[in-house]
Amino acid sequence: MKRLQAHLAYALARAGWAGAVGVALLAFALAIHFGAAAPLQAELESLEAEHESLAERVAQGVKVESPREQLARFDAALVERKRLPSLLADLSKTATAGKLALARVESRESQPLGSGYARQEYVFPLRGSYPALRAWLADIQRLSPAVLVDDVVLRREDIARDTVDATVRVSILMKEAS
Repeated sequence: MKRLQAHLAYALARAGWAGAVGVALLAFALAIHFGAAAPLQAELESLEAEHESLAERVAQGVKVESPREQLARFDAALVERKRLPSLLADLSKTATAGKLALARVESRESQPLGSGYARQEYVFPLRGSYPALRAWLADIQRLSPAVLVDDVVLRREDIARDTVDATVRVSILMKEAS
């Protein structure tokens, strides 16, 4: 072991400052490789696997939408502002049909999203059974993809009661008539 240490010390003494710079550059290159290149290689392998998966889907005849087509489909699913009152009536009818008591609907100011789009928030204070509330939440998701459930707050005064008081905050994404 002492012979190896002596040989290493002799080699370092002979290399001088140029050897020290070479060792530092080697350490820096290893740090770059393991710190940056290795994670990028893993990401590249993941993207290649995704590419192969999409290529298989296309070969099987499955239509893969481009981002532009996805945006057009999303835009078509949005509610036009003039249809908002009928959508709110449908939400209320669905709640009362599911045996949920709805006293009033509170509206919050529209939040403009830019370029002809807006987001309107509504608060639905409901009272009814928990299964009826869950069914209503599922129904409003089927009613329109532009209806987003932001928040659900449940309260039950007594554990023996069958009814729950719920406050459901819903956002509706809208677009101006095209």
